[in-house]
Amino acid sequence: MKFYPIILTAGLISTLLTSSVAHAFSIPQPKTAVSASKVAHIQLKAAEGEKEAEFLLGLMYLSGRFVLEDQKLGVEWMAAAAQQGHPKAQQTLADLSFEGNIIERDLVTAEHWYLSLSEQGNKWANFRLGFIYAAGGEGIERNCGKAVEQFNSVGDEVSLGNVAWILATCPEAQYRNGDKAVKLAQSLVELNHEDPTNLDNLAAAYAETGDYHSAVATQQRAIDALKNTEMVNRSDEFEQRLQTYQQNKPFREVIPLMD
Repeated sequence: MKFYPIILTAGLISTLLTSSVAHAFSIPQPKTAVSASKVAHIQLKAAEGEKEAEFLLGLMYLSGRFVLEDQKLGVEWMAAAAQQGHPKAQQTLADLSFEGNIIERDLVTAEHWYLSLSEQGNKWANFRLGFIYAAGGEGIERNCGKAVEQFNSVGDEVSLGNVAWILATCPEAQYRNGDKAVKLAQSLVELNHEDPTNLDNLAAAYAETGDYHSAVATQQRAIDALKNTEMVNRSDEFEQRLQTYQQNKPFREVIPLMD
């Protein structure tokens, strides 16, 4: 159908911390005295404004590794490193703010840092900005046009599928373009004839152009393809769209940030 957001978890943050700390610590770990000494060294360097130390200390407090977990303090140190231009700190802060799992969701903060990262050529930031603008809310104005721009700038198959979906289903008419959606979705189906998401996108595009016969036939192909994938739990969703096309109606959707 549409989007494949990739979710960073506390486990991934712990992995980042472990690899970063392992790289920074040349002495085999862990021995309590040595660990305490290294933590103290990082704390000292962070207090002196060294951005890599600020980043590491932020990860430590966020994950509770080597120090007592303190999410508020972790975010403060991460923000300090981000303000100094540390790209990993910027992405960590953006991802945490976008996902809202470890800290409260804050799309304004997420947008700010993703925009900064996008200027550095970070395609993951463009991908996430696409979701932010497609969904909107929480201080961000929903704008399908901006979402399309961000996904187009990524340019991979998933992102282009998102573009086709938005062009076919955006509630605001000025951002829809059925002909472009059909052309793009057809090109993606040619790359993978059995991908239910590509077929789902194409069916929605046909419906936007008023070709409901093709929409119904293509959506049925999507449903059949879905049965052979791990996405089979989305069968009801696909079936509902099929019924919409059978009633000669296009599908409209305000994109959620997460599935």
